[in-house]
Amino acid sequence: MASFEWDRLVWRQASELIQQAERIQRNFLQVAVGTHYQGTPRRMTCWAPPVNVVETGETLWVLSALPGVAVSQIEARIEAGELIITGRRSLPECCQEGGFVLWEIPLGPFERRLRLPPAPLFSLGKTRFEDGLLVIELQKH
Repeated sequence: MASFEWDRLVWRQASELIQQAERIQRNFLQVAVGTHYQGTPRRMTCWAPPVNVVETGETLWVLSALPGVAVSQIEARIEAGELIITGRRSLPECCQEGGFVLWEIPLGPFERRLRLPPAPLFSLGKTRFEDGLLVIELQKH
């Protein structure tokens, strides 16, 4: 095996271990801390969904992966120069009685904040939810 291929393999394995450690830490905090301290959903955020942002001449499109989240549990707003996406992912009813064996999908309240550029100004345009993907249109003014 060439040295370059070996380096890529080692870096890929290291990256996978870091991602696994982050999932374990996030899940530990959800279990250990989240159940003991009660607060409002906006103040007790356990996880942040991933996003992609695409800019066109007149629009910023924000795509957020939220599989398993009911559309009624999602809120998007612009506040103090930030796009704020909040909501909650609940455990499906089929799993209410069991114990967790493996926990990689974050549950509970979430919040994602994206600092918007100072100019131009943005307003919320069309927002839709399809196949677990939240699509938010931010119109430039």
